[in-house]
Amino acid sequence: MRPKKVLTIISIQDEYLAMISKQMTEIAGDLIRIRPISIKNLSREEISKDDIVLLGANFIFPLVRPFLPDGVNCVIAERGFNYVNMAKLLSSPKGKNILVVNDTKENTDETVQALQEAVFEHNYFGYNPDSDIPFNIDYVVTLGEMQLVPEGGFEVIDIGYRVLALETVFEVFKLLGLDCSHFFLTNRYMKSLVALSNDTNNLKTPASFSKWTGEGGKTAKYFFDDVIANSKAMKDTLYIAKKLAKISDPVHIFGETGTGKRMLAQAIHNDSFMKDGPYLSISCAGWPPDVLERYFYGTELDGQISPGIFEMANGGTLCIEDIDELPISLQGRLLQTLEEGQVIRLGGKQPISVQVRIITISNNDLSLLMEENKFRKDLFYYLAVLTCKVPSLSERKEDFESLIQTYLQSHLFHEKLAIPPDLINLLKHYSWPGNVKELFNAVSYMACLVEKELTLESLPFYIKGRLQKNIKESIPLQEMTESELNELILNIEEHGFLEESLAILEIFEQGKKQCESYGRTVVKGRLQENGLTLSEQQLRLRLEVLNQLELLNVRQGRSGTTISRKGELFLQMIRLKTT
Repeated sequence: MRPKKVLTIISIQDEYLAMISKQMTEIAGDLIRIRPISIKNLSREEISKDDIVLLGANFIFPLVRPFLPDGVNCVIAERGFNYVNMAKLLSSPKGKNILVVNDTKENTDETVQALQEAVFEHNYFGYNPDSDIPFNIDYVVTLGEMQLVPEGGFEVIDIGYRVLALETVFEVFKLLGLDCSHFFLTNRYMKSLVALSNDTNNLKTPASFSKWTGEGGKTAKYFFDDVIANSKAMKDTLYIAKKLAKISDPVHIFGETGTGKRMLAQAIHNDSFMKDGPYLSISCAGWPPDVLERYFYGTELDGQISPGIFEMANGGTLCIEDIDELPISLQGRLLQTLEEGQVIRLGGKQPISVQVRIITISNNDLSLLMEENKFRKDLFYYLAVLTCKVPSLSERKEDFESLIQTYLQSHLFHEKLAIPPDLINLLKHYSWPGNVKELFNAVSYMACLVEKELTLESLPFYIKGRLQKNIKESIPLQEMTESELNELILNIEEHGFLEESLAILEIFEQGKKQCESYGRTVVKGRLQENGLTLSEQQLRLRLEVLNQLELLNVRQGRSGTTISRKGELFLQMIRLKTT
């Protein structure tokens, strides 16, 4: 049998990489071999000149080019919408005003244009954190980026990540030299859209093609020397991990998403007594119990044998990712396998001995799940006696500069590409909820756009917007003099409603603590709860005065209104004055 041709897919964002890899698997998984590579692992992978390379976006080509062999066929992915996810948008009355939210300005502008061409019945506005939101927005449409949707109580339609366009599928198959009709490919393309729609929250790489990835192949590619550890938090973690590597017992690694748990698991394997054996990983997230069971144990039906991942990892390490999402129905069988060191394939009868070092990974604390009866106690005590917590990026700020510089150097970006110290200090003000993974994605994105020096303007705009907001809010409130306070009180009393104004400011102050902005209807209701009844016209007048005095930030429409920093200080001074 001739070996299958290889389609290598390269992208910056892991979620998008998983999505288009799954889409191509649904279309051609029986015809070709799918090999997804995250750009951060590119320097550790080899690409054959016989591969067909599919790039997730055009702007990453300069970054990828040094790793491509001469003569390799390369396709830039064109993107389309998954209309299976767009029923609500398509059924909305014509003429709606829609705010489009995506991760970068370029992607936002591209999405607005594509929506205008495809779903032309509505009006579209691209969201930019640096600009005011149009006051008459009816819906917010986002493409899998719910965390970027601005505050304001908008009704949100998440249409999911953009998918590969059908034209790209045709182009890939042409280069692969596969004789498939457009009718055949179109039918499979439609099938892939339905499959993606049913699996939008579970885009994990299954064991069946984890073998081809840099993060889950048969070789662990990371060592302890690859881990940046200048901070005490990370040094402590490495100290523990190195001790655990020399023990044959199971090790459990947990921490926030994007902290580098997979990297640490590979480093533990490479420093263990099993380092000469295979290293395999499997994710428990998003798979039905019967599918996951087949991945674990393999099948033996009608004389056809398909080994499971336990057998393939024999003599080495098996890393079980997202162990906190392992179905309760499989937890007992997994424990039995680990205690007995044997597996029985589905449909088989003969037990097979396996010697495997187990490393488990989770984002959540297993002890809490155990207390909620979502994780078996006996399995918990078997797996999680030896634990290693990976700190978040916010807990290891001393590693920040080294992480960036090492990443830039190891990935052979432009020779003179630099990031100035003032930008590094600025980036430390951002919360980085995606931790190191988000940091590397952002640096990769910036490196694709600039040639010499990274700047604030080259940041993905959602990070830039949040960063500017964080910096602004971190500036200490300036003191307000007694005369300034009295002048504000006098201006308010000229309109005769100081008590009502203070009550309004306190409502918005409470809203800010809850990360909420309010419209007049909400404020009117809260005032009534406090025994103050105002007409619509009276409330509008008071809000206008408070806005003119810069005590409120009044925005039209659904964006709502919030208290200003000057308003917060005004309330503080009033309270001090009355105590």
